[in-house]
Amino acid sequence: MAPRDALAAYEREAASGFTDADDCQQFMTRKLTAGVKVCKAMEAKDRQTYAEPIVDVTEAERQADHYGRDNLGAKGNSLAVSLPLQRMVAWFREHSEG
Repeated sequence: MAPRDALAAYEREAASGFTDADDCQQFMTRKLTAGVKVCKAMEAKDRQTYAEPIVDVTEAERQADHYGRDNLGAKGNSLAVSLPLQRMVAWFREHSEG
């Protein structure tokens, strides 16, 4: 899958949102999983070109591991994972080569 195609799938997951804490946990798990798929697509295409957003996804995974992947629904935890993923999306908006 091309990185921009993976990003489109990620954005569909991110657009779904959530309604309560349990739903937030599931949403954040889906969002992180989709972010990892974008990362794999970037790594497969060109690690050098995508170095910055790859680091962002890696940071999101690190935060998820730090706070516990089964506790991503907590407000601070979801934010810690979401921010690096948002930086990844912003990178694609700023770089047409991506």
